[in-house]
Amino acid sequence: MLNKKENLNKLIVNMPNILTISRLLLVFPLILFLEINRPFYVFILLIIGGLTDYFDGFIARRLNLKTRLGAILDPLSDKVFLLVPLVLLCKNNLIPFWSLSIIIFRELVISGIRKNTDDGLPASQLGKYKTFFFFISLFLFFIPFKNDLFNDLGLVFYWLGFLLTIITCIDYLRIKEDTV
Repeated sequence: MLNKKENLNKLIVNMPNILTISRLLLVFPLILFLEINRPFYVFILLIIGGLTDYFDGFIARRLNLKTRLGAILDPLSDKVFLLVPLVLLCKNNLIPFWSLSIIIFRELVISGIRKNTDDGLPASQLGKYKTFFFFISLFLFFIPFKNDLFNDLGLVFYWLGFLLTIITCIDYLRIKEDTV
């Protein structure tokens, strides 16, 4: 009995999983600050979210603390944390609805595939670049000092992330097909 409890604690309570869960919880203040139009606080939360995303993976790899739970929760946290501000950008006509719909579709498909794999289907290198480009895009859109250059660069990084969304969806579907 003690062995099962130790394994459960080891699985859930490790630093990378704590960072991932904290990023997931940051979604609630993120929603609030988006709703009440506080771009400075949104920007700060995006920085914190980006740092937790980087460090949870870095620590998990460096200290060999990878878990199936982390492999599932980390991409889920990224999805929720990135999609919420992207929805607002769509609502404000900064990005088109059709592109956001494709991103959401891809995320739902990949989440379904992840759920049905033994290792949680960890993110590919291109998937990590996709997430990075979306984070950079959001940083640029919500940077506290506004100018057109930041919005234009935000769009460039958004479309790079979108392109990788399509490519990684095809890649993950090929991986799934090969394992069937």
